[in-house]
Amino acid sequence: MYFIGIDIGTTNTKICLFEGDEFECVYKYSFKSPIITNNDESEFDVIKLWENMKEGLKLISKKVRDITEIKSISIASVGEAGVLVDSYGNIFGPAITWYDKRANKQLEYIHSKIKKEEIYKITGLPSHTNYSINKILWIKDNVKKGPIDNYKWLCIAEYFVFKLTSKINSEFSLSSRTMMIDLESRTWSKKLLGKLDLSSKLFADLISSGEPVGIILNDIADEIGFSRETCVSIAGHDHMCGSVAAGLVDDNEILNSTGTTEGILILQNKLNNTEKFFEKMLSNGIDVLEDKYTLFASQPSAGYSVEWAMKSFFKNGESIDKVSMELIKEESKIGSKDTNSNVDGSSSEKLIFIPHLRGSGPPNRSTASRCLFYGLTEHSTPNKIMRSVFEGLCYELRIIIDEIEKTTKRDFNRMKVIGSACRNPFWLQLKADILNKEILACEIDEAVAKGAAILSAHRMGYISNLNKISLLNKFEVYKPNLENYEKYSKVFNELYLPFYKFKIGIENNK
Repeated sequence: MYFIGIDIGTTNTKICLFEGDEFECVYKYSFKSPIITNNDESEFDVIKLWENMKEGLKLISKKVRDITEIKSISIASVGEAGVLVDSYGNIFGPAITWYDKRANKQLEYIHSKIKKEEIYKITGLPSHTNYSINKILWIKDNVKKGPIDNYKWLCIAEYFVFKLTSKINSEFSLSSRTMMIDLESRTWSKKLLGKLDLSSKLFADLISSGEPVGIILNDIADEIGFSRETCVSIAGHDHMCGSVAAGLVDDNEILNSTGTTEGILILQNKLNNTEKFFEKMLSNGIDVLEDKYTLFASQPSAGYSVEWAMKSFFKNGESIDKVSMELIKEESKIGSKDTNSNVDGSSSEKLIFIPHLRGSGPPNRSTASRCLFYGLTEHSTPNKIMRSVFEGLCYELRIIIDEIEKTTKRDFNRMKVIGSACRNPFWLQLKADILNKEILACEIDEAVAKGAAILSAHRMGYISNLNKISLLNKFEVYKPNLENYEKYSKVFNELYLPFYKFKIGIENNK
């Protein structure tokens, strides 16, 4: 018995075949998520993405002796991004990426109709251009230039489920990222629709994560070599799907989901849309486990900062693995008199990097925020710069987690990590030392895709106990070094935070 999980990410798309009760990944097809970039604007090339997806599914069909043993295809994706489609499935307007900032005027319009505090009370979200409604209004204002009542908004995963089945539905965790859902009633907000003069027809009926939407279309099944009885489902928002694979099943744990962005996720039994959560710009949502809510925060440029730094400062084709191993070797010099390490209290060179390449996350969330380097000298080697990038990402994470712990009045002593950071021991140990938390790096091959497959199998009745699946997980444990924590805390409090506050102050006074 097999289940397919698909993870449509910002950088890469992965199509994974999982086998048996243990959901072992036995085959993976991945490709670069096709994105069209024009200066500051960016869009998913959904036509190319669809062709690549079919090619991957076609290859997977050839890896299975009995194709009827593939029980489902379940799709997870980035949140916020999506498309407007008509009743024939034709796309209207671009599939604007989640991080695209073109919809500032549309957000201003929304604020002219309804206060930010009221938006937060309804949707649990601090209003921001990332969310789907801004993209919808941008298309309405710049492409359609008129009513869009005859179109449906589908987030990326929902759109490709539609392509496979012709069924139009929205899933709860993805709908939470539109800034149009009433989280308490779990329905599309009539108040927001009225304020923005939009029809309820714009949004599809809501279904649970992993719930079968329908059977694959006959012509698609024949084209890619699948059984015509294969079920298809919307898994949901990628970070939340990954949490299922990692075994985040109660509210005593915290998940660090890493990739192009870096998310911090905790589960909640109730919605936290009060003023104190609004002030910290923490995002609420409906979890893929349905009976739970999520509290979510992210820094927009985590893996992207690493990729950017490698391209900018390493010109000889070095790999991130090689550079990270070199940084681990240099770790033994930390604190010695002959090193310029950032954590050496007597050092003459302290590099600070604030990773706001694509804006900032909570508690001062802004698309206008910019990154900052301090401390560059003629002695700043690429390795030292790279180290400062990793440190900056961890300091930024510390700010976010500190705010979550203060606001929720909870302490999280350990953190599960999924995604690309799990392949980087240097980064993982740095997280442990800077955050002073035990880090559990999940040894899961493609956590988001696996979570998507598990959710589908669960909804279809093939598995009843999600905890049983998570007990099979293996973790690499990284414990904090107290001496390093104290040194990093000195840099954090005496350099990083002052520069952070100084920079935010300048940006807010523009």
